[in-house]
Amino acid sequence: MIKKLYYTIGLFAAFLAAGCSESLEETYDEFAGDGMIRYLGKCADVSVNPGWERLQVVWKHNIDAGVKKVKITWNSDKGSGEMFVDPCDPDSDDLMDTVYIENLADAMYTVRVNNVADDGRESLVEEKYGRPYSYDHEDLRSFSRGVTAFSRMGDKLVVALDQSNENIKEMLLCFRDKAGNKHEWDMNAHANDSLSYKYYGYYDVNLGRDYLFLLPDEEGVEIDFNQPITVQRKGKLLGCVDEIDFKDETLNLNERLWSTAFTQLMLGLYGPSWESRVDDVETLEMDFDMTSMQDLMYFPNLKKVILGKNRYMDPQYVKTNHSTTDEYVGLVMLQFLKDTRPDFTVERYNTHYFYQKDEFGTIFIDAYKEAGKLTDLTLEEKESSNLLAKPVYTPLDTTGWEVTCSDTVYNGYKNNGAANLLFDGPRHFVDDYYGYEYDAEVYFEPAETVGASIVTVTFDMKTPRRVEGFKVGQPTRNQKGDTDYLLLNMKIEFSVDGYTWTDANHTDGSVSIGNTPGEETYLLVPEEMRIPVRYIRLRMSNRPIGTISSLTKYCLRLGKFIPCTVD
Repeated sequence: MIKKLYYTIGLFAAFLAAGCSESLEETYDEFAGDGMIRYLGKCADVSVNPGWERLQVVWKHNIDAGVKKVKITWNSDKGSGEMFVDPCDPDSDDLMDTVYIENLADAMYTVRVNNVADDGRESLVEEKYGRPYSYDHEDLRSFSRGVTAFSRMGDKLVVALDQSNENIKEMLLCFRDKAGNKHEWDMNAHANDSLSYKYYGYYDVNLGRDYLFLLPDEEGVEIDFNQPITVQRKGKLLGCVDEIDFKDETLNLNERLWSTAFTQLMLGLYGPSWESRVDDVETLEMDFDMTSMQDLMYFPNLKKVILGKNRYMDPQYVKTNHSTTDEYVGLVMLQFLKDTRPDFTVERYNTHYFYQKDEFGTIFIDAYKEAGKLTDLTLEEKESSNLLAKPVYTPLDTTGWEVTCSDTVYNGYKNNGAANLLFDGPRHFVDDYYGYEYDAEVYFEPAETVGASIVTVTFDMKTPRRVEGFKVGQPTRNQKGDTDYLLLNMKIEFSVDGYTWTDANHTDGSVSIGNTPGEETYLLVPEEMRIPVRYIRLRMSNRPIGTISSLTKYCLRLGKFIPCTVD
């Protein structure tokens, strides 16, 4: 058996030896039929980039001598086509080549690139995708309009400029004067302006970006507001190989982009229909922090702004509790109002607004005057005269009221209990052991928690009452860390039955309150909401007051919450 196996292996080896005398090519030819297949070299590094109503196709040429043409095809649901281009010189130092597919619609195109030989053979295909830019492309809407806000202010136009970037090549604000002459104001040239002044005539003090302008800035020129005011723009979008000449955009002078803070302010003053009242507003009171006063540009008949009148705080706390309003925006807006309305005035109480200073200790109003941005703006100082003219609110009779708290430990008339909120003044105490009698300030302070929470206090008046307002007060304590406990806002709700609750104002029940020691805030319930109710619910978010074992502690403190009628 073994001998037979050796014999078979020997015959197979001899057969292989004989076969090796033929070439591999002859062997392949036997099975290939038409001979050896030679594949054409393909294009490399293909990319398709968007242009304006066209696509840019880029590829690296293959040095295969058999390549005679480069075939490019494109296809979408809005059209298709093909082209043949000559390859670049294989001896060239740069083998990259570029063509443009022109006059394309707004669609996603499949682009295929491959090489073609004289005999029609084609290389493997490289496939890419691309969408050209056009006026229908949604990305055009993201390109800067140049102005983030604007409004007519008297016979002038106030504009807030967007910041420029390398993609913006040209940005012009175009208008006609009353003589019919066209004017072009170069927004791009001013988009990155800054303000500075000389400190003691020597040090340059940078005050930041200057982006609010009152136009026209040419003497004797008046805008014809009956003619369109347009923005002309040229620039590039992300990845676009072409500079785009955008359609002119006409500014709609009825456009008003209200900030959240101003929306809340106006809701509280005028209710849901407040926007219809804006044109009638001649006097505007701003008491609590307004992140920005840019919205002042939208009040066409505003004659007076009153700052901090309803902040009934001790003047000693003003410097440590000043407004966080953007100084530049606020002061410049007030100056523009003064420029366009000669009778415009500003009253300021307790210097709560615009007290801040720059790094060199210069009050900002003076700094901006030194920089030339402010001219004749003055603030009529009222100091703390508002403390002598507090509103007259009459507390409701609270006899028999039941007070409950979500923190049940602090229900009722106990130390720091929720019922202490109803005391408008000190509470009388009697020491049961020694018999001492004394009056002391009381306040509500629930238990500390690890983590934020909502504390709810409910007042059951037992019988329906008409509530017209509230007197809210902070405790006078001002030891180290005490101010961390003081609330900035709260939410007030009414109920007839204790189950269904309604907001006590037009701002979802939310109200801002003064948060300095001893400060009082007077809140009005809108006339249309002064219906008899049995229950009042107060909802308060506790505040971070420190840490314990790396965990944040939360608590709150409130001096009084007095439901009232209003004289």
